[in-house]
Amino acid sequence: YRDRPAVDIDALVEAIVRFSYLVAEHPEVTEIDVNPLLATPRGVTALDARMVVKPERIDAPAYSHLAVRPYPEHYVHADYLRDGTPVTYRPIKPEDEPMWHRLLTSCSQESIRARFFSVIKEFTHEIASRFCYIDYEREMAIVAEVETAGKRELIAVGRLVADPDHEAAEYAIIIGDEWQGVGLGSKLTGYCLRVAEQWGIEWVYATTLKENVRMLAIFEEHGFVTRPDIEEGVVDAIRRIGGGAEGE
Repeated sequence: YRDRPAVDIDALVEAIVRFSYLVAEHPEVTEIDVNPLLATPRGVTALDARMVVKPERIDAPAYSHLAVRPYPEHYVHADYLRDGTPVTYRPIKPEDEPMWHRLLTSCSQESIRARFFSVIKEFTHEIASRFCYIDYEREMAIVAEVETAGKRELIAVGRLVADPDHEAAEYAIIIGDEWQGVGLGSKLTGYCLRVAEQWGIEWVYATTLKENVRMLAIFEEHGFVTRPDIEEGVVDAIRRIGGGAEGE
């Protein structure tokens, strides 16, 4: 501007992001005034700052004062599939909606029915919003992401929905047809159970169709107790976190 060199935009963005982390992770901070914040081509400097804190909030958990929890980066985990394919398990993001759509449209009607207990012919934006735009305080959807031909792709989603008291969570999973039978369901379920434990959940329960033998085998592998409901044609499964199968 007027022959003056541009400021370091990356440094300015980093300062704003770090500032947001500060106020999100420290509930005791009630006011901050940074004046002035000097941005130059060589970086960003706070020349003066003032902060007000409430001592009674010092021991409050991080993020407890926020209406919506921030993205839980600590649940991002790199792994490998049985055939050596690199896969990343991470919480879903709103911007995953296009990839979520592609995953669901790649699934057969049998896979859709096994997950949703009904045939859904079209997944609209309204439906996608329910599954991609979530409150991380009460819901955790862990996606399995791979890269094929230089393009990111979602191949599975495991979802935990907690009750208001955060004592129990319902679990459900869907896997793209192309990726079934390669051990992904077991790996993703095991990871979701570890997330549930870190999340403070005591019980995880699920329901599947009685003919879904792959899901029943996964439940057995991971220490769920199952109970068939003959009249409804489904099987209920429950697992106590911290007291189930070894190695999780």
